Amino acid sequence: MQRNFKGCFGIILAFLFIFSSTFTWNSSRVKAADNKKYTITDLDISADNIYSFQNGLAKFKDGNYYGLMDKEGTIKTKPEFTSIGSFKNGYAKVSKGTKFGFVDENGTVIVQPQYEDELDFSGEGLAAVSTNSKWGFVDTKGSVVIQPEFDAVYGFQQGFMRVREGGKYGFIDTSGNIFLDCKYDNAYDFQDGYAAVKVNNYWGLVDTEGNFKAFNFDEIKSPVLGLVPVKADGKWGLSDMDGKIVLEPKYKDISYLGKNLIKVSSGGKYGIIDKNGRLILDLSYDSITPIGNGLSQIIKSGKCGIIDASGKIIVQPELDWIDSYQEGKAIVTSNGRYGFVNTSGEIKYKSEFDKIYAFSEGLARVQKGKKWGFIDDKGDTVIEPVFDDASDFNEGYAAVKKNTGSSSIEDSGDTALIKKYIKWGYIDRLGSTFISYDFDSASSFNGGTALVLKDNKCSIIKNSDIKFMPDLTAKDPFKIWKIKFSKSLDDKVTKDKNDDTVINDMDMTMTDNIKVTDSDGKYVNVSFTLENPNTITINPPYDGYETSKDYTITILSNNKYNIKDKNGNTLKPSVIEIPFSISN
Repeated sequence: MQRNFKGCFGIILAFLFIFSSTFTWNSSRVKAADNKKYTITDLDISADNIYSFQNGLAKFKDGNYYGLMDKEGTIKTKPEFTSIGSFKNGYAKVSKGTKFGFVDENGTVIVQPQYEDELDFSGEGLAAVSTNSKWGFVDTKGSVVIQPEFDAVYGFQQGFMRVREGGKYGFIDTSGNIFLDCKYDNAYDFQDGYAAVKVNNYWGLVDTEGNFKAFNFDEIKSPVLGLVPVKADGKWGLSDMDGKIVLEPKYKDISYLGKNLIKVSSGGKYGIIDKNGRLILDLSYDSITPIGNGLSQIIKSGKCGIIDASGKIIVQPELDWIDSYQEGKAIVTSNGRYGFVNTSGEIKYKSEFDKIYAFSEGLARVQKGKKWGFIDDKGDTVIEPVFDDASDFNEGYAAVKKNTGSSSIEDSGDTALIKKYIKWGYIDRLGSTFISYDFDSASSFNGGTALVLKDNKCSIIKNSDIKFMPDLTAKDPFKIWKIKFSKSLDDKVTKDKNDDTVINDMDMTMTDNIKVTDSDGKYVNVSFTLENPNTITINPPYDGYETSKDYTITILSNNKYNIKDKNGNTLKPSVIEIPFSISN
């Protein structure tokens, strides 16, 4: 049954959900609020420092030790740890002194700090732990599945992890079983169902059943796209899966770059060929490295440029620095100027700012002197730099620090006055105050909840204008998600005021108001398409989603360029979150 609401419109996730435009968060412990969209709950928890919620838990520091609390303010892990790391795949590393263990997302210690070192849990449910300089594995219950016996361990690739013992290599599977004994003189990770290994002076490929096929070359690497890098007489080329040469060995090294490009090197310089061996980019570059969205950074004579997924240069190597892409834009610098570049290679410089940070929810933090503000992806200043500090926007709001007293306080050196008048609060993406400036410290919102600190006491803020949808699951790492709306969307175009170029407002609206993040809170570089007047498709990242990993689609509606229908009605509530995962 579809329900219509006056002044707003519902959103339908393709073939699964229809949900209304209203939502209320009920709280029985509300302190007070001057805005009906949030509640504040004071806690009897002392802290010197606080952090954002992650996986439903927030880290806090009391004295020299860290603990964890949940969204209701219940201490789940008392402050007894020297450190607590970020959650990875549902688990976080903890330490006491020099010993390491793990807690789960309920705050339960599943592995007491007892190991010299450890790696984060993989999506496959195993974590490598080290004692006496040897590595073994524990599972999500904290049970030891392989005693520490390996000299080195490597990450899971396609369901198998490479391990080394006594100078020999082998593989374990995702259950912690030894798939191939450590009998190989050398080995590469699995790719496309095969791993290149060396045994008894012969290189070959081993498949996921353990079958070995010898290749008559000095060395080979694991295949990608049906081609095997092969080495003969000190030079690298390519063969097919049967060992037949398709590119004569003539390069110092060879590796894959994206889906269709192959990076090659010779004489200390790098270039690019396609899988047919055709030269795409001449060997004159100091380095070539991926920076997201299928794009790669090229460096030549100390200057940076960008090539696209086909190897075409879209930004000549003339820049001083290029950041990774986020929300389709990368921050760049040139001759002391900050700016940003889109995926087409168009650069906008904003020389009036001393620094620009990565875009988040359509806005980027900017710094001018000691003050902070925000610009949009047109380069327009949408929130003037008037704040003493600011976080990135998350779930439609940003924590900002502001002087609520006289201008002389900031430079007075009077710590009492600074503490009294320079406070943290929250603004929305239009720059309007969402929660007034009353806190000594404030975290970003995550899952509709933020942690704040005042006079060394914690409080929890909950955004009531948020709706959480049921979890979705897919098996295809290149899954295309479709979001259907109950009315046709406003997809008008305008002209840029600076150069009269046509701007598709809907493109910017989708990028600014829909995002995908992984379980670690990191942005996933997806793209969007208005498939028809009431359907938006979320296209997968260039290399697909990772299996056994959780993701969240967040849809926002508190910006200048909101998702609207033809009549100008805006989507409600202001935040909608749709979790999904990609299973094996």
